[in-house]
Amino acid sequence: MLERLAHYANDVIMVFSLDGRLVEANDRFFELYGYSHDVISRLSLTDLRSLARTATIAEDLGRVTVQGRFTFETEHRRHDGGVFPVEVNSRLVHLDGETYVVSVVRDISEIKAAMGRIQNMTALLQTAAAVHHHLLHANHEQDVFSGVCRASTQFGLKMAWIGVIEAESVRPVSWAGEGSAYLDGLVIRLDPRDCHAWGPTGTAIRFGKPVISADFQNDPATAPWHERGQLFGWRASAAFPLFRHGQVCGALTLYAGESGMFGPAEQTLLEDLAANVSFKLDQLDVRAQNAELQASLQESLQKLVDVNIELERFSEIYSHDLQEPVRNVVSFTQFLERRLTGKFDAETEGLLRIIVDAARRIRQLNFDLLDFSRSRHSQTALIPTDTGAALRDACDTLQASLEQSGGQVHCGPLPEVLGNPAELRQVFLALLSNAIKFATPGRRPQIEVAAEAEGEAWHFTVRDNGIGIESAYLDKVFTVFFRLHARPDYPGSGVGLAISRKIIERHGGTIWLESAPGQGVVAHFRLYAAPPLPSLQGNMPETRALPPDPLVVASGGRTPV
Repeated sequence: MLERLAHYANDVIMVFSLDGRLVEANDRFFELYGYSHDVISRLSLTDLRSLARTATIAEDLGRVTVQGRFTFETEHRRHDGGVFPVEVNSRLVHLDGETYVVSVVRDISEIKAAMGRIQNMTALLQTAAAVHHHLLHANHEQDVFSGVCRASTQFGLKMAWIGVIEAESVRPVSWAGEGSAYLDGLVIRLDPRDCHAWGPTGTAIRFGKPVISADFQNDPATAPWHERGQLFGWRASAAFPLFRHGQVCGALTLYAGESGMFGPAEQTLLEDLAANVSFKLDQLDVRAQNAELQASLQESLQKLVDVNIELERFSEIYSHDLQEPVRNVVSFTQFLERRLTGKFDAETEGLLRIIVDAARRIRQLNFDLLDFSRSRHSQTALIPTDTGAALRDACDTLQASLEQSGGQVHCGPLPEVLGNPAELRQVFLALLSNAIKFATPGRRPQIEVAAEAEGEAWHFTVRDNGIGIESAYLDKVFTVFFRLHARPDYPGSGVGLAISRKIIERHGGTIWLESAPGQGVVAHFRLYAAPPLPSLQGNMPETRALPPDPLVVASGGRTPV
C-alpha cells in the first residue's frame, strides 16, 4: 500500500543506481519533468541536472554513499530544457542485496521567487529609508537630486538618474550607479511624434504617471535604448514623474539587473518615494520664496524706520526753529490789535482778529507738534507711581475749565503702578480735557475714574457723559492732528490722544475707547502694577493703603457730594 501511495505524492520520488542511472520514479516525476514512461530506463542524473550543475553529480553521489544521507539544493532540467530550482533529500538504501540512492525532489520555484521578492522589497525599503533620511537634511535642489540618486543605488539597483524638463526635451541633472555613460548623448523628446518620446521616462513625464518596464530588453517601448541597456546589464526599469507646485517638472528613473523587479508592491513604495522628493522640492521653493519675502520685508522695514527717523528729526527741528518767528508773529499781531482797535471799520477789525487767532493757532500747533515729536522717542524712567496723585494734579490744572463748565470728576480708590508720574499726569490731563471739551450742550460734564486689578496689571477707565464718538472713528482719533469736529465749535489741535497712546504703549500697556453718539466715551487703558516693596520683617510685601471710599476729586460750581 505504501508503495502505491508513493506514486501519488506531491514531491518527486526517484531511485538511482550508484552510477547515477534512473531506475524508478513516481507519477509526479513524469508530470514535472515532462518525460514519458518508456524512456525512464535511458535517463540518468546527467539528463535531469541543469547544464550548469552537472559537474557536481559525482560529488553529490559520493556524499550520499559516504554519509548515508544528504540534503542539498540544485537546479534540474525538464524535457523541454526549462530549468527550475529543487531541494533534494537523498538517502542510501539496501534492497535485495543491491544498493540504491532514493531521492525525494521538491520544486522550490515558488519559494525562491518569494524569497527573491522579499529580498527585492527589503532592498527597496532600505533604499526608501536612505532617500528619506537624505531629504530631511537636503537644503538645495541639486543636493536633493544627487542625494536621491546616490541613495537609490546603495542597495542593489543598478542605476538611478533624474531628468528635468527643458523646452521640449529632458535634461539629465544627476545620476549614480553602474552605467552612467548610458546618459552620454541620451536624447529624450517630449514631442509625441518623435520615437524617443515613448520611452519610460518621456511617457512618465507626459502623462504624469509611473511607467514600468518589467523586461527592459524585450519591451518595444525601450527599443531605441536596448543596445545601451544590454551593455550595462539592465533587465527592468521604472520611471516616476516628479512634480513642482502640481506640475510635472521631471522624472526619477531606476534600473535593475533582474526582470520583474518592479512589481505592484515595489511600484507603490517607489511612488511614495517620488512623492516625497516632489514634496521636498516644493518645500525648498517655499523656503526660497519666504527668504525673498523676508529680505524684501526687512528692507522695507528699514526704509520705513529711516523715513520715520527723518520725519521725527524734521518735525522736531521744524517745531523748534519755527518757535521764534511764530512768537514774533503772535506778539506783533497782538500789538497791532491793541494799537489799532477802534481806528478801523468793523470789517477791517474782524480781519485783524482773524489774523491774531490764526497766529495763536499756529503757535499752539507748533507746541503740540514739538510735544508729540518728543513723546515718540523720549526715554521713560518707570517707578512706582501713585495714579491718584497724577489724577489730582491733572484736575488742579483743569480747575478753571471745571468751574466754567460746572463739571465734576469722581474717582474711586486708585492704585500705584509702574510708570512715570509726569507722563501719567499728561494722560489724565488729555482724557479729562476731552471729556470737558466734548460735553453735551446743556449738560454739566460728569467724569468717573476707576481702576480694577487684572492679573499683574490694572485696568483704568475714564467715563464721561459727553456727545460720544461714532464707532468708525474710535481708532482714528488716536492719529496725530485728526479732528472730528469743526475748530470754532471745539478748539484744539488733535494731538492729545496720539500722545496718550505713545505714553501708554511706552509703559507696556494698551489704550482704547468705547463709545456711541450721544452716550459719552469710556477710555480704557492698562498699566502694570508696581512691584511690592520688601518688608523689614520677614521680607513680606508691603501693603499700600488706598483711599477707603469713593470721593469727588474736583468739582466746579457745586459742593462735592
